[in-house]
Amino acid sequence: MSEVPSQYQLGDMGMNVDDAAPEGAVAAHDRDGDGKVDLIAYDRDGDGRVDKVVFDEDGDGVADHVALDRDGDGRIDFVGVDRDQDGDIDSVATDTDGDGTLDTVRHSAE
Repeated sequence: MSEVPSQYQLGDMGMNVDDAAPEGAVAAHDRDGDGKVDLIAYDRDGDGRVDKVVFDEDGDGVADHVALDRDGDGRIDFVGVDRDQDGDIDSVATDTDGDGTLDTVRHSAE
């Protein structure tokens, strides 16, 4: 039995769009036209709605942003950023009151 990756895991990036098929992925895009995937959308719970999006904002082939709909209401309520490219999320913005606006931002001490 394979272990389900954490919803916060950034995952692989930089592959060819035709070769991109991570488990649970519903779409992979090359937004900047360089031939490498820089956005992957997932439907982790199988309800037909995207609930996780992973981005490579700087185009280096390494994921650096993750956006989540953690409560399944169809709105992003968590955005995590790996600012130093070490694979760990360093900054997060969350919607703490459920109004659809990211209103709390936290940064790691490192």
